[in-house]
Amino acid sequence: MKILRVVGARPQFMQVAPIRNELVNRGHEHILLHTGQHYDDAMSAVFFRELNIPEADINLGVHGLGHGAMTGRMMEGIEQAIENITPDIVLVDGDTNSTMAAALAAAKLHIPLVHIEAGLRDFDKKRPEEINRIVTDHVASLNCAPIPRALKNLHSEGLSNVSVLTGDVLLDCFLSNLKRQSHRVRQELALSEKGYHLSTLHRPENTDVRNFSRFCDIMNFLSSLDKPVVLPTHPRTMAIIEKWKSGGGSLGSIKLIPPVTYLEMLGLLSGADCVISDSGGVPREAVWVGAKCVMLFREDTWHDLIQNGWATIGKTDRPSIENAFHASKRPDPSETMKHFGNGEASKNIVNSIETFER
Repeated sequence: MKILRVVGARPQFMQVAPIRNELVNRGHEHILLHTGQHYDDAMSAVFFRELNIPEADINLGVHGLGHGAMTGRMMEGIEQAIENITPDIVLVDGDTNSTMAAALAAAKLHIPLVHIEAGLRDFDKKRPEEINRIVTDHVASLNCAPIPRALKNLHSEGLSNVSVLTGDVLLDCFLSNLKRQSHRVRQELALSEKGYHLSTLHRPENTDVRNFSRFCDIMNFLSSLDKPVVLPTHPRTMAIIEKWKSGGGSLGSIKLIPPVTYLEMLGLLSGADCVISDSGGVPREAVWVGAKCVMLFREDTWHDLIQNGWATIGKTDRPSIENAFHASKRPDPSETMKHFGNGEASKNIVNSIETFER
């Protein structure tokens, strides 16, 4: 089969190699289209180099626009690519604007769509990611759910006949690269094992100026901790950090560093005592290495982490974050990885692609 894979953001880049390798090893053609949503070296090219992903066959270069303009231009470019390539299947990951643009383009051209990481819900339609997930799942020909709860969500929305449980591709990537983790940042900062915390902070609900009080609560909490807090800083976060500092905020325990590569992030995760993050992927990786984890969300997409006691959630203000931090416990990695498919997701997804009715 000829598979057109559409990606655009950092979490999707990390999932390219496991499925690509499985497809190519079985004799299928994998054509990679990069929309350009994440475009600078620190957020894009470095992941291709580090994870040995061939350069994208097509790069639309669409970035830096509002949701409507970005999605529209992506759809236009993806539609043209589909017409030129005539793929048997369009394959998308996750919940980004790139995901939904590809889903709509494929649906309108009647090309079967396969959605990886399908069925996840946080039930908060104020989040653009939630809209992207719902739309993509409902136009997909095959939905690949990473965890049982995601499959249950798909069943409840009437999508049982086009949905399967496959496991989480991010775990495949994690396991294949764990031995390659880099300790460069830990060594440069002289960080001891379990002698520091790790944080990531980038979601609009936490970092937009209109949510400034929420941002201040997070930063004031992080700065007060008794261990160093390593905070790789997303470009969009720097302006609001400066605003917080100009209002009297002090970095205290926080160590701001530039964005890190995937292998450097694995090294930081492996040595961290607690991971405090608003990322979709980092909390899963945290529980896979056995670190304590606090998720900084109003509502969470990966509910299983909380319900199984592997992570806690700090929802809206500093007290809730503090309570979540003190309640966090170290999970058993073997237990958490089993729940997410034990690294067999890519194999299961390609099996499903080869057998579903088109």
